[in-house]
Amino acid sequence: MRPDPASPAQWTAVLLIGAAAILLLYNTLPVALAYPRAGTTALALFSLFAVPFWIMRRRLADWLTLPVGALALGLAWGATVSVMTSLFGSRALHGLLATVWGPAWAERWAPVLAAPVVEEVVKAAGVVLVIAIAWGRVHGVLDGIVLGAFCGVGFQIVEGYAFAMSSTVLNRAGDVVEPVIAVFIVRGVLAGLWSHAIFTAIVGAGVAYAATRRTRRSVWVAAGSLAAVIVLHAVWNSPLLRDGLGLGALAVLAGVMVKGLPAVLIVWWLVRWAKREESPVMRSLETA
Repeated sequence: MRPDPASPAQWTAVLLIGAAAILLLYNTLPVALAYPRAGTTALALFSLFAVPFWIMRRRLADWLTLPVGALALGLAWGATVSVMTSLFGSRALHGLLATVWGPAWAERWAPVLAAPVVEEVVKAAGVVLVIAIAWGRVHGVLDGIVLGAFCGVGFQIVEGYAFAMSSTVLNRAGDVVEPVIAVFIVRGVLAGLWSHAIFTAIVGAGVAYAATRRTRRSVWVAAGSLAAVIVLHAVWNSPLLRDGLGLGALAVLAGVMVKGLPAVLIVWWLVRWAKREESPVMRSLETA
C-alpha cells in the first residue's frame, strides 16, 4: 500500500524546522566546538527536562492517540523554529520599546512585555501546525497537553543550553563545567518545573479542546488559554518578588513558587479534568 502524500502542513513544518535548524547550528556550533566539555555537559543536563514529560506520556498512554512522531515534531519545532523566531522577534520588540520609552526602561520591561508574547505565540503556532498534520488523530485535551509539553521542552532545552554556554564564554575560565552547573541549578532546578513546557501544555490543552469540539466557544477557550499563558509568563519574567523582598534565600524561593506554581496547578487540574471527562482509547500499534 502506498503511503499518503505529504500534506501542505507537513511540508511547511519540514521546511520551517529545517531552515531554523540551520540558523540554530550557525549560531551555536562555533561555541560548542570551542567549549566541547561545557557544551556536552550543558546538553546532557538540560535534556533531562524531557524525562518527566516522557514519563507523563507513558502514564497517560491509555488516553492518548497522537503518535510519537507528532510529539517528536512538536519537540523539533520548539527547539528550532520557536527558539530562532523568539530570538529575532524579541530583539525587534526590545528595540521598539527602547525607541519609544528609552533603553533603561526597555532593559527592565522587555522581558515582561516582549518575550512572553513572541515565545508563547510561536510555540502555540507549532502546536496548531502539528495538530493540523495529525488531524483526526487527536482524541482529546490530554493529547494537546502532552504535545504542548513536548513543544515547550524543545524550547526549554535549547534556551537553557544557550544560557549555559553564554555563561561559560563570559566566565573566561576556559572549557569548564562550573558555569554550566550554576546555570542549570538556577534555570533547571529552581525554574525548570514552571517554565516553557508547562506554559505550552496549557496552550496545547486549549488548542486540542478547540480541535475536538469545533464550536465557537471552544475557539474562544483556545484563545483564552494563549492569553492566560502570556500573562503567566509575563508575571514569571517580571521583577515581582525576584529579590524575596530582601528577606533572604528562603523568601526568594517562596517568591519563585508564588510566581510559578499557579501554572503547574493549572496543568494538574487540566489533566484531572480531562481524565474525568474523556474516556480512555484503545491505541493500535500504529499510534504507539
